[in-house]
Amino acid sequence: MQKKIGFIRIAVFLSISLCVISGCLTNILPVQQESVVSPHIKPGESTSVIEVTHTFPFEDSMITITVPVNASVYEGAKSADKSITIYGNVSESIWIADSYRAMVFDPAQDQVFSDLITRFREIRNQKKLSDDEYIELLTVYTQSLAYESIGEKPAKFPVETIVENAGDCDDKSLLLARLLSIDGYRVSLLSFKLESHMAVGIGSDNIQYKKTGYAYIESTNYSFVGIPPDTLQGEILLGSDPEIIPIGNGTRKYGSGSETWFINDTFTLTEQKAKELELIIKGMEPELQNKQQEISALENKMNGLKKTGNIRDYNDLVSKHNILVSDYNTRLDSYRTFISRYETYVTIHNYILSHQYDRKGVFEYIKQNMPD
Repeated sequence: MQKKIGFIRIAVFLSISLCVISGCLTNILPVQQESVVSPHIKPGESTSVIEVTHTFPFEDSMITITVPVNASVYEGAKSADKSITIYGNVSESIWIADSYRAMVFDPAQDQVFSDLITRFREIRNQKKLSDDEYIELLTVYTQSLAYESIGEKPAKFPVETIVENAGDCDDKSLLLARLLSIDGYRVSLLSFKLESHMAVGIGSDNIQYKKTGYAYIESTNYSFVGIPPDTLQGEILLGSDPEIIPIGNGTRKYGSGSETWFINDTFTLTEQKAKELELIIKGMEPELQNKQQEISALENKMNGLKKTGNIRDYNDLVSKHNILVSDYNTRLDSYRTFISRYETYVTIHNYILSHQYDRKGVFEYIKQNMPD
């Protein structure tokens, strides 16, 4: 899930040398202003078009996106020098942020994003999606792209991620941030330097991640907006405070955080309830087996008495047998009730886990199926 920021820092510091020749100073080299030269795309001469198609689940249907990409733009991005040149004493936070923004907004990608966002807007209109559902559509699209771990390799330009239908945490986060910014959402990259991880922040008033003012979006796999992972790949805890890199100047926010947290709380609760019931069920099973064996042994004894004609002793055991059977059936009914509740909690838990591309549907499912 995590990859170190792959930019290569080339620090260039120009100094002034003073030389006295015959009592005169030599020419003084001009001082370069502090600046950052970031990676950029140089499209080639190819006129061919790459038709990129991707299908993914969203809410109650499958969505297919097809977008044409100029091959020269993709090839230019693929072959671009991803190193960064720094002039002057530019802080690390500034040159990293500037470089990411340069890759996100490289103008060579404008037509690709225009075509892609046009298709998403068509889907929004066809399905009559709310603003929050539209955020989720863009999020699920990005999450559905294959996750690939490529170690220390530099981040991709978004056009590369689009064409290859794959990327790691920063690749997919750059793509999602650009998509969200186009339609005026308040969005930032959340860079976790300690864990070498990147996510996306979407403006929100009710589900802020660590008082950042943003709701957390994990781009690497399906997850609900606003719900951060407990651990990253390799069981790495996500515990540090992220560096916030604003993308665009949008102001629109995500407003369904109360529902996603309700879903998340239900996910946690159903797991807890299922584990508690599992212990009760496992504890009841030996007792039921013992009761069943006791009844079976008594019935064998009673059958032997009946065969020998000892009806008096047989009749004396009937009452005991019926009491044992009644007690067993009562315990069995309780056992089955616990089993039913256990299965209900497990079913809800698994439904949430397997439908993280459908916040709206999962919320309704829980309301209809969660026991009181």
